[in-house]
Amino acid sequence: MKSRFLLSLSLLWLALPRGFAQDAADFFHGGAVNYLSNNIPKALEVVTNGRALFPDDTKLKKLEELLKQQNQQQQQQQQKQIEEKNQQQKQDSQSEQQKQQQPNQSKPEDQQKQEQQQPKPSEQEEKPSSDEQKREAQAMAAGQMTPQQAKQLMDSVKNDERLLIFKPEQKARSRERPLKDW
Repeated sequence: MKSRFLLSLSLLWLALPRGFAQDAADFFHGGAVNYLSNNIPKALEVVTNGRALFPDDTKLKKLEELLKQQNQQQQQQQQKQIEEKNQQQKQDSQSEQQKQQQPNQSKPEDQQKQEQQQPKPSEQEEKPSSDEQKREAQAMAAGQMTPQQAKQLMDSVKNDERLLIFKPEQKARSRERPLKDW
């Protein structure tokens, strides 16, 4: 009975949050873990709380600077994406207005123009769009492979594979014939 009580008490103690006695290293670790999981706002919050308690800690200062820089870059990227979407929407709306203003053209001609404007699937694969190039650049910066690079790698590995040909072991031949000595 006493051992069960001690066991349950020890499990309860392990389940308690460790927020009661934290030092600068705990805040640094929490911020670093959130940064590595790409949760910049949460990491910045943890480090800012740590800086409030430990204003002279150099690790927290440097991590806070890095997080602020990353947060700023992330916001700039989001702003660029929003601007690009707005430009695309404007272009789409302008093209729709032009189509509405020219209703007297025949439909087969419109279809031919669209086919000419849209590159063939093989052309699309050869010339990636600017969005795809940006994604590839971001993936390379993050140390990840693009799907195209992964496919090329798998193809090169596949080409290097060779079939294993089974050759049974040959038994040692007995030399029953006498060796000729001439």
